[in-house]
Amino acid sequence: MRGLRWLARLRRHNWTASIIELVIVALGILLALQVSNWNQDRLDRARGDRYLHRIHSELVADREDIDQTIALWRTVSAYGRAAIAHGERGDLVASSRWKTVLAYYHASQLKTIELEDTTFTEMRDSGDLGLIADEELRKQLANYYRMTGAGTRAMILKHDPAYRQQVRGLTPWHVQEYIWNNCFKQLEGTQQEYLDCPSPISEEQAARILTDYGKAADLLQNLRFWMSTLKVSVIVIGGVRKDTERLLTEVQASQSGSR
Repeated sequence: MRGLRWLARLRRHNWTASIIELVIVALGILLALQVSNWNQDRLDRARGDRYLHRIHSELVADREDIDQTIALWRTVSAYGRAAIAHGERGDLVASSRWKTVLAYYHASQLKTIELEDTTFTEMRDSGDLGLIADEELRKQLANYYRMTGAGTRAMILKHDPAYRQQVRGLTPWHVQEYIWNNCFKQLEGTQQEYLDCPSPISEEQAARILTDYGKAADLLQNLRFWMSTLKVSVIVIGGVRKDTERLLTEVQASQSGSR
């Protein structure tokens, strides 16, 4: 009897309605998952756009820093060529021993270049590089920021010239203090300006300093090597400047969604 009653209830059950209810529940779950995924994608795109906006700003800063660095290196190289002309042939700068001493000293100036990689490093360390949907752009950024780490370009641009230590060790301290106070100007940020300042010493005193430079072992050799390094550095950083300009265009295109 129990089996008959169970079969009767089973026959009375509205299977069509149950199936419809089941389908509705399944569709509701799928729709909720889709909405959740869509919302997460929207949030990820927004985060990715914020990262790209920050990278774009840092690339603009890189471009400005690179331009300033190239200009400074060329100025230092000009002083270096004048010092080499004196060391090799005895040529004076503008017929002045003091200006020649100043050329030797300013040839030791340097400015390091480091790309602003804060945002890229943050993305890499937090596992967010995937928020940049364009795989090729991710590769280009990784290669670009490699300059601040290891590799040939990074090694070339890490300057620590022996000439700098040597010529500053030979230049009397009161002369160096005068140069820093009167012949050098620190501008905004890392910008520097080298000034044509009057001599604080007699031409005879300047001649004695030049004689000390000439007697110093390897000074001229180290100066030549330093100028060669700067020449290669300008070429390398010029290539980085082109990469910066290209990446600015690529990042801007990715921000606007045109890629």
